[in-house]
Amino acid sequence: MHMRGLLCLFTFLIWLSIEPITLAQNKAFVIDDRLSALRRAPDLKSTVLRRLRIGRAVYIVETRPARNQQPKFYRVAVTRRTRGWLHEGAIVLPGRAGEDARALSLIQLAEGFDRLALCQFFIEKFNRSPLLPRVLLTFAEEAERAAAQLNRSADRRLKNLSTTDSKFAARDYYLSDTGLDRYSRLQIHFEFVEKHSEYIYDGQAYKEILRRFPKSEEAKVAAKQLESQRQRLAQK
Repeated sequence: MHMRGLLCLFTFLIWLSIEPITLAQNKAFVIDDRLSALRRAPDLKSTVLRRLRIGRAVYIVETRPARNQQPKFYRVAVTRRTRGWLHEGAIVLPGRAGEDARALSLIQLAEGFDRLALCQFFIEKFNRSPLLPRVLLTFAEEAERAAAQLNRSADRRLKNLSTTDSKFAARDYYLSDTGLDRYSRLQIHFEFVEKHSEYIYDGQAYKEILRRFPKSEEAKVAAKQLESQRQRLAQK
């Protein structure tokens, strides 16, 4: 019995040393929250345990092939204690061929903040993809559109702002507005042109295109946009 216990312990220790490597090799990320219901069983009608957000890391521990009109499912580990089944369309594996193209197609279908979140995910997980310049440009252009929307919402929230009654400038209030919070979490930042009371995207994605891909077609667009921004900021 003593020898059997030692053998079991030895086997357990080997398993502990191997499983993290195996899991790391099967690390995936949620890319489509429309399909990201974590289910108790590999069935579209199975109980939903939770909904996973875009960018959430999971570890594939088992695969259930498509059958009987059911899609392919992956059994995944979300935490040490939480496991369940995910639809194959919910996740991407950055190391697998063609996943960057699938991520780009989802970016093109998305709108607004969801598109920005997907772009940020792509920039982080597919940083060496040949599609990166296109994604950076999409990211910057969507941030420009976000600035226009932020102008309208901030104006409503700060419509009673009177800097004559405060020792702080309008810029302090606008750049501290709650509407900017979720963009800040995506590392998207804006400048404020007080003369026209408007936000301007700071252009970091445009600058990244020029730094990393100076000969690309996207770089030509980025250079024009940055020049336009410089002119607008000069009016401060």
